[in-house]
Amino acid sequence: MCIHKIPYVIACTVFVIYSQLNVVSTFSTADQIIGNGYPVETYAVETKDHYMVGLERIPYSKNGNKTIGKPIILLHGLYGTSMFYTLSNKSLSFILSDAGFDVWLLNFRLAGISKYIKNPKTNVVTPLRNISWDFSFDELGIYDTTAAIDFILNKTGYSTLHMGGYSFGATICLIALAERPEYNNKIDKLVLITPTTRMKYYDRRLILLKIFPFLFHRPLRGRQYVPKMKHPDDQWFGNQCKNKKYMKLFCIYVMDVLQGNYLSIDYSTIDILKTYPQPTSVKVMTHYYQLILADYFRKYDYGKKGNIKHYQSITPPSYDLSQVTAATYIYHSKYDVIAPPKDIKWLIQRLPNVKNVTMVKKFSHMGFATSPYVRPINILIAKHLLDDK
Repeated sequence: MCIHKIPYVIACTVFVIYSQLNVVSTFSTADQIIGNGYPVETYAVETKDHYMVGLERIPYSKNGNKTIGKPIILLHGLYGTSMFYTLSNKSLSFILSDAGFDVWLLNFRLAGISKYIKNPKTNVVTPLRNISWDFSFDELGIYDTTAAIDFILNKTGYSTLHMGGYSFGATICLIALAERPEYNNKIDKLVLITPTTRMKYYDRRLILLKIFPFLFHRPLRGRQYVPKMKHPDDQWFGNQCKNKKYMKLFCIYVMDVLQGNYLSIDYSTIDILKTYPQPTSVKVMTHYYQLILADYFRKYDYGKKGNIKHYQSITPPSYDLSQVTAATYIYHSKYDVIAPPKDIKWLIQRLPNVKNVTMVKKFSHMGFATSPYVRPINILIAKHLLDDK
């Protein structure tokens, strides 16, 4: 039974297959929310450039009187889904829900449940190969994020909400507010977890890609998105890691390689490998690679001729971080090789309204989701959001 319905926007109750989603056998964020005993609603929202994005909502805690509090929207990382925030009972979405927040989880276009939303014009799910993947960071911030913000505020009746992002999700938060500065008035507090912007000191293991760019570009030539797989939300390797005890050490090693160092992992969070990596636009990947190569935080580089066409400039313009005026709270790790402290310092110096910076010593880049010690930092985030001073 659907609890709300307007054109192009549908929300259904927790145990019902989403009426606007293709019925598929996958492992989802909603499964994890239900498994942890929390209520969940799902929504589909159309962006101004006519993509559909999916939202999961935890309206209230499983503990308490079902009071719905102030909304917060959380944005996921590169190659990921909203599942980053629901991997264990220590995850941020559950801590925020228990603190009284109305938690909304955004899946960028063609990620997570967004892949399965029916086209409102044809009422069928468009195969990934038939969809345009011609988008980069800007579209995810300018269209996906702002559409979600407007929908949540309209649905809840609040005039402002909190917004948070992890890694690439934090990047998109900044782009949304820099490119659409009027949205700063809709954000109460901005939470940036290991944000990636300028990446001058990014993971040194990628030095070969910097020296030999063809190692990055050649495998992607002629492709719109990667990886191409039949079941991106029920991946074989992730299932093996979860179900086969003899795979445990190898799977931990894979997680360590992904995050760049050998720090503690809560093995129950290995579920993330069932949906990671998600199909991702080659243009998004190329933009990310461009930032790794350059000492800038700027728009997609189309080459000289393309830049003149798009920006009336030979080089792409930098994102104007001075436009991000929302009260900002930053959380990062001393040993993060993806968003290292030197790059975080560069970002802090360019944001005009940083209220607090918290550096955790023994977290990896993915530790804010996978560390067995993540509960205290998530409680701290909730306290910062609740603090009216």
